[in-house]
Amino acid sequence: MRHLSYMVLASIAVLGCNRSAEAPKVATLPVKGTVTLDGKPLSGAQVVFLTGVPPTIFVGTTDDQGAYQLQGMESSLQGECKVTISQMLKPDGSPPAPGEPPAMAGATEQLPSKYSQLDATTLSAEVGAEGGTFDFALESK
Repeated sequence: MRHLSYMVLASIAVLGCNRSAEAPKVATLPVKGTVTLDGKPLSGAQVVFLTGVPPTIFVGTTDDQGAYQLQGMESSLQGECKVTISQMLKPDGSPPAPGEPPAMAGATEQLPSKYSQLDATTLSAEVGAEGGTFDFALESK
């Protein structure tokens, strides 16, 4: 639940700073990679890169092969980033539907807090000017 609170606050901070009448454009960034869990591709996980000051989030979702590509409100991402990877599943093992709040669906976090919580993550990435490929090999224990 704490992870969700941080994500909501970060999103509000990012979106609340945009004072223009025009809606911000989401851009696909040259930052990609794969996520595995215990050596197998992790499908349906949310990968979040968070920059420092001002805080900005960039998000991607893994496909069936565990591959992700980040998207965000800005066209470039550079520097040291904290990374979280989260997989929320409903009691029946399915992910929440697009736009369905995980808490309302009864979904719970499937990954250890050392990956999924902003205040506990051990994951990070140094993103260069050209982006990059960042693979994450997670372990369930």
